[in-house]
Amino acid sequence: MKINNMLLMFVLPILLIHHVSKAHTNIRTLPFKKVIIWGHKLHSHTHSYIHYAFYKTFKHLGYDTYWLDNTDEVSTIDFTNSLFITAGQVDQKIPLRNDCRYILHNCNLEKYQPLFEQNLCILLQVYTHDCIKRNDTKIDDCIYMDINNKILYMPWATDLLPYEIDAIKKQVSHRKTEDCFYWIGSVWGDNEQGNYDTLNQFVKACTKNNIKFKQFLFISPEENIQYMQQSYLAPALQGQWQCENGYIPCRIFKNISYGQMGITNSKTVYDLFKGKIVYNQDAFQLFYDAQERLRTMDITELYELMDFVRDNHTYINRVQSLLDFMNIIKPFNN
Repeated sequence: MKINNMLLMFVLPILLIHHVSKAHTNIRTLPFKKVIIWGHKLHSHTHSYIHYAFYKTFKHLGYDTYWLDNTDEVSTIDFTNSLFITAGQVDQKIPLRNDCRYILHNCNLEKYQPLFEQNLCILLQVYTHDCIKRNDTKIDDCIYMDINNKILYMPWATDLLPYEIDAIKKQVSHRKTEDCFYWIGSVWGDNEQGNYDTLNQFVKACTKNNIKFKQFLFISPEENIQYMQQSYLAPALQGQWQCENGYIPCRIFKNISYGQMGITNSKTVYDLFKGKIVYNQDAFQLFYDAQERLRTMDITELYELMDFVRDNHTYINRVQSLLDFMNIIKPFNN
């Protein structure tokens, strides 16, 4: 029986969305002997915090998980039936095997071509509005897939696990903040690509209200949580390019999961949270809007946001999406 091509083009995305969002792969019983995070070791690069979150999550899920890079001695490790997660800046010595699966971020694809031809690789990219322009298939809010090119687009997430968010919820009403705005991460560029101008406007408002500003880089996950919880406000501030193109920073998910009200200068982020966080594209005015919201906000509003992150934006959610997509590209044989 012949199937009308136009009908197939309409029906296939619907079937795929159902497959990904409803018929989840069992992420605890996949046929991997090991999970290998081949990437940036902690604090060596900003992307190391993403590799940290993947490592932590797969360990939590019960997998024999390794975090390796090009300097490690790996001759004694059996990589049979492993899942590799890597990034293009650190994959020079990654083992290439046809009995393994690969999740690749910004890699030189030429070296993986034989594995791509066997459907053993998928590409991981961050969400931007380009997904909508290209008419990629939407499977969830800000998660899109391109079957033909084997690409899954998605935001990053909080590095906390669901039970850790629940534990913080029990303490959040007793937490005391300081008269200091703590910024964890880089400040770069004074143009539309960077966040300097945006951050500077927010800091000006802080200074005008006797709120100090301190920046930290490459601190431990525990210190990250501590400083964010103590911060007078905890915005996720973005530069012009990121806001216009719909990039969603992991910082918004982290700060909310740590027990802070969501504060953003990005309309995309505001919409993702259904308008329940503080938003103003003007970073100077955003300070005052956030200050006023915190004065009048009921604690249940924060709990609701924390629950939303717990249920939708941890790395368990991201791993689920990746493995569901991988199973579509080449079904697992359990």
